Amino acid sequence: MSAAVGALVVLTLLALAGLGATGLATARLVAPPAGGTARRWPVVLRRWRQHRRGGPEPTDVEVALWCEQVASAVRSGQSLTHAIVVTDRAWAGPPIMPSVAHAVSRGRGLADALDEVPANPATPCGLAVGVLRACARVGGPPASALERVADTLHARGAERAERQAASAQARLSARVLTFVPFAVVAFLALTDASVRSALSSPAGAACLGIGAALNLLGWWWMRRLIGAAS
Repeated sequence: MSAAVGALVVLTLLALAGLGATGLATARLVAPPAGGTARRWPVVLRRWRQHRRGGPEPTDVEVALWCEQVASAVRSGQSLTHAIVVTDRAWAGPPIMPSVAHAVSRGRGLADALDEVPANPATPCGLAVGVLRACARVGGPPASALERVADTLHARGAERAERQAASAQARLSARVLTFVPFAVVAFLALTDASVRSALSSPAGAACLGIGAALNLLGWWWMRRLIGAAS
């Protein structure tokens, strides 16, 4: 009886610790700090370091900030070509369109330089490239178009953060269902001689191995389902 009570206490403490950690993570995802570009810079710089090490491509928020800076330079009276070059030189985040800035700084036309960049609207950079290409060839107010691109990318980032927050409870359940059984077995093996004796037998060791394998298989399957949804 004492061993069962102890196992229940361990289970409760682990569940409470997981809930607290997931609650903090969910709060950060649901309520990102307000205040504009200044408070986003730590995220941008961290992503930049990851990119320099071969990390992920620029995110929606990073490309949105780049578009806002280019739009701000255009509204200050600069041409679109010059605004891209100036923003690329002052940009502290991951490279957004380094080949375009390099080409136009050497005298190449903006439209020709943009033609060599993939314009897949499903990616953040691709969406911005398509709009810039249209502005370079057709004309029109590029600042307004870039600001709309930035709004779209910010909305994408917020929607992705909302999906991650919505799946936080499922991730917590996956962790609890995966690690708590191992903790309970370890606790019972340390506190109860009969459990140690059962686990040391061939049948007990076989049951323990099969249970651990099934538990890890369930963890992998839950991660797959949660990852597909989030």
